[in-house]
Amino acid sequence: MPEMHEEGYCKYQSNISRFRGYITQFRNDETYSALYAAMEDTFVNISQGKGNGAMQETVYKMDKKEKVLLENFMFVKNNGLLFNKSSIDKNGKSTIQDPTTGRPIYIGPGLIPQIEAYADKYAYNKMTVDVLNTIVTTMA
Repeated sequence: MPEMHEEGYCKYQSNISRFRGYITQFRNDETYSALYAAMEDTFVNISQGKGNGAMQETVYKMDKKEKVLLENFMFVKNNGLLFNKSSIDKNGKSTIQDPTTGRPIYIGPGLIPQIEAYADKYAYNKMTVDVLNTIVTTMA
């Protein structure tokens, strides 16, 4: 892929098999207030009265925004790698663009859509030897 270019081309293509893969961009962000940014590394102490009026201190620690961002990114990435529908048309162009910049957003297909595109599906109510034989024959 040339530098600063969204599309990549191959000079030579094999006539045996053809594969077109795209790197999916997973976008994620985190929002927080100015107060949160100022108090991020501090603890919040809340005194609670328990028992005979004795004050017991409970300490709460706020999560760092980097931790929250990483957890959100990993959640989005894992779900995307499983369930994403491709945004690429038959000509290799993206069907969606970023509204502000107009740059194409490439989304590769996830694992489940890839399997569903080529796999046969069988609906059955009870697993029997005949159903198992049909599945094994199809796989072979």
